Amino acid sequence: MQVPTIVLGAVLVLTGAEPDRDGKAPANTAVLQHCLVSLIEEAQVPAQEAGVLVGIDVREGHQVAAGQLLAQIDDSRAVMAHRVAGLELQVAQEKASNDISVRYAKAASQVAEAEYLQGKEANDKVAGTVPQAEMRRLMLTHRRSVLQIEQAQLDLHLATLQVQVDEAEMEAAAKEVERRRIKSPLDGIVVKVYQHSGEWVKPGDPVLHVVRVDRLRIEGFLNASEYAPAEVDGRPITVRIELARGRQDTFQGKVVFVSPLVEAGGEFRIWAEVLNRKQNEHWLLRPGLSTEMMIHLK
Repeated sequence: MQVPTIVLGAVLVLTGAEPDRDGKAPANTAVLQHCLVSLIEEAQVPAQEAGVLVGIDVREGHQVAAGQLLAQIDDSRAVMAHRVAGLELQVAQEKASNDISVRYAKAASQVAEAEYLQGKEANDKVAGTVPQAEMRRLMLTHRRSVLQIEQAQLDLHLATLQVQVDEAEMEAAAKEVERRRIKSPLDGIVVKVYQHSGEWVKPGDPVLHVVRVDRLRIEGFLNASEYAPAEVDGRPITVRIELARGRQDTFQGKVVFVSPLVEAGGEFRIWAEVLNRKQNEHWLLRPGLSTEMMIHLK
């Protein structure tokens, strides 16, 4: 589970001081030994669709950004389907914008109405001028022309709805293309490439492993009989690590989680987040290291 991003300053204002030269912690400081450095964010980036990998743009050790293209599954058929959907949408849009049938139906209705009224007027002047059978035919023609207007309007409305259908199909086709583009879900470093160009992958197959190391978690335990959650929650911390050949370095951070559970032995778990930094292009804090954490109490 990813922890929400906590924006930490490069240097936090601490209520406690740095450790003394003899290694002793200052007053109002809780010291936790053997704390574990662990990842906050990592992802086994999977393939979402079946197909042949036609390209992998990164390798182990590459720094990647969220949303960056990492690998590509063959999408030739998906691209073609998207093009077809686009053409079908254009046809539907042309039909929806064409009201010729409606205008023709209205014109035909006006002619039919005029012919019927002309026959009726003739019969009003001289009875029997236009036979009753012809008058019934003229009336039917007029009514049919009115219904043809309604039919033409309905067809135009259906064409408008078809545009919406084709737009949805085109969007779905675009997503099919996008699902064949394997992208990084986070800022991080590629630590493992499982597949290679030319190999077949199935949905769910891991393709790459990406981890975030610029922001890490420090986990430790406190004695419930000595410290209350309210004393440590949200408090600034200093992390001290042992580097190669006896060197030491410190990092600042903040407690972001205090477990509500007291575990066997009367201890409860906490973790803090710290910003990592580089030395000669390599990160100093590495997941798996054991560190000392000092919590600066109020």
